[in-house]
Amino acid sequence: MRSSDLPVSAYLPLRYVLTDTVAVRTRRDPLQVATDLTVPGRAQRGMLAAVLRHAGREGTLHDWVARGRQVCFATAHPRLEPGCVEDGTPHPDPATVRVAFPAPANLYTPGKDGTTLVDVFGPTDPSVPYKAVREPLTPDRVLRARVRTTTERFLSRPGRHTPGGPFHTTALDADQVFEARWHLRAPHTRALQNLAHDILDTLDRAGGSLTLGSGGTRAHGGVRVGPADPDRPLSPDRVRLPWTERSVPPGGTLDLLLLAPALVVGAHGGASPRSLVAEVADLCGRVLPGAGIEVGTAHVEPVLVGAYHRGYHGPMAQRWAAAPGAVVRLFTRAGLSTEQVRELETHQVGERAVEGYGQFTLLPPPPETPVPLPPRAEPVAARTSSAPSGAHTAVPAASPAPGRAGGGPASATRLPRADGHGPSPGRPGQDGTDPPGAEYWGGPPGRLQDALLWDAARPVVRAHARARARACEHRLPPLTPGLLDRLRAVLTRPDRTPHGCLADLARAVAGGDGVLSAKAVRALEHARPTGAERPAPVTARAWLTLPGDPGAVAAWWTDHRPASGADPDYAAALAAVDLDLADGRPPAPGELSPRAREWERRAAARLARAHLVAWMTEAARLLRARGGVHS
Repeated sequence: MRSSDLPVSAYLPLRYVLTDTVAVRTRRDPLQVATDLTVPGRAQRGMLAAVLRHAGREGTLHDWVARGRQVCFATAHPRLEPGCVEDGTPHPDPATVRVAFPAPANLYTPGKDGTTLVDVFGPTDPSVPYKAVREPLTPDRVLRARVRTTTERFLSRPGRHTPGGPFHTTALDADQVFEARWHLRAPHTRALQNLAHDILDTLDRAGGSLTLGSGGTRAHGGVRVGPADPDRPLSPDRVRLPWTERSVPPGGTLDLLLLAPALVVGAHGGASPRSLVAEVADLCGRVLPGAGIEVGTAHVEPVLVGAYHRGYHGPMAQRWAAAPGAVVRLFTRAGLSTEQVRELETHQVGERAVEGYGQFTLLPPPPETPVPLPPRAEPVAARTSSAPSGAHTAVPAASPAPGRAGGGPASATRLPRADGHGPSPGRPGQDGTDPPGAEYWGGPPGRLQDALLWDAARPVVRAHARARARACEHRLPPLTPGLLDRLRAVLTRPDRTPHGCLADLARAVAGGDGVLSAKAVRALEHARPTGAERPAPVTARAWLTLPGDPGAVAAWWTDHRPASGADPDYAAALAAVDLDLADGRPPAPGELSPRAREWERRAAARLARAHLVAWMTEAARLLRARGGVHS
């Protein structure tokens, strides 16, 4: 199918909630992993490709991801939901969700500590030094976004590709929310709606198995994805705007704001960021030849864009690109309607458009007079009573056609029994089978059950562990971030099984293998880090030693698993993918099916390790935020 056969297009707004720390990068430094403050379209493309490949939908993978004609990915920007203002200023509109985009390159503040925004395309004072605004800004210039990151120090072991040594990782903190708008194309409106619902259904079925960025197979990278507006899954606008009328009168002006790096090629065939202005002028002339659009002035800065290929563990070629936030001011003699503005935004400038490069939006220029500098806000996920933060967002409206091939893992919950009477309800004695044992878990149904339950349990366990760490924040001293980082490195060794990692941890906290100094062991003996709900807090040393015993790890996990009614609901998450539960709901509130309880007993070491790794990560972050010692 050619692009000319897809005349109808719209945007699919997606809401990303980071359930773990996430590192997405466009360059590689051998001494550090530094994340971008947005989620580029390339990372989202890889996420969707992994979901489709895991589901066995090779044909859909080719159409959606490889060819890039039906789906064009987009950068995910910080989403500012009500209640997120940080500077103490009330939210300008408590009922409005805003998205912050790269600050326009023509906006500056006068002086080092200026409190106003000035458009340097207009009149300025040559005697005043101006400072560029670098923080993401909402289109109406009422909020700035402050994305939270955490830098951690690690010691890598020598390997085939690396000599080993210290390195740093800067990652996006968990519980932050972003919004991306994928550009969808289809032959007609009904096909466009079906494509949007199919994508949402695919992401919803993937559940807790979605990962973003580098390290997605380790202790970070988890993300939860759903529609930004379940009632309106498609939008006609490239970006979220607080206004709907976008027409421009004759003789009016508007600013083209670059939302993502633009890989522009110059007249000589090489990368040329400064050719962005000529590229924009050519695009306007091709798309809207009768509008009389002319380029006035522009501010374009270069940036190096690369990538890290997880498959062969190496960096990809870097290229110079026009940096996000570049502004090209346009003048139109004939004026533009709202439909013409939206039509121009459906195009991109430069190469690799399917990965979100070269996307832009058209905005009215800022006022000529200075405006107050907006307050900062953090993109924290808003909690509502109708949708718990841990629950997957339901797919709106139409469901996929019956019998659609290649459904995600959750479609296996409708597998029939061998006797042909539909799914087994998972109650003892009703299907005539014995309780699950080693033979069941070693076969294909058992391996599928194990993968589904683990993918569903992992994000809930991590969220619960982080909540437990925050609940006992006042009891963390004398623990230090450096001590917790060393213990976490023991738990995340890729060459050890979960039981082996827990045994190594028990030996480390006992001070027997030389991992910790005598001072660190004493700190573990004096710390009481367990949650407030425990009747008698135990020492950190005893708490971390107990799961190292293979005979006690199941009891340890039973004592630390998420309680009934917690947010998110542990039992509900497992029931949604439990092959023995036909309706996907727990037998009773907080209760697991017999087969899920057996799986939990068998996977206790994995669950305990995931809990401890997430707990140590959050505890170290809390201590660093309080100015904790790193030794």
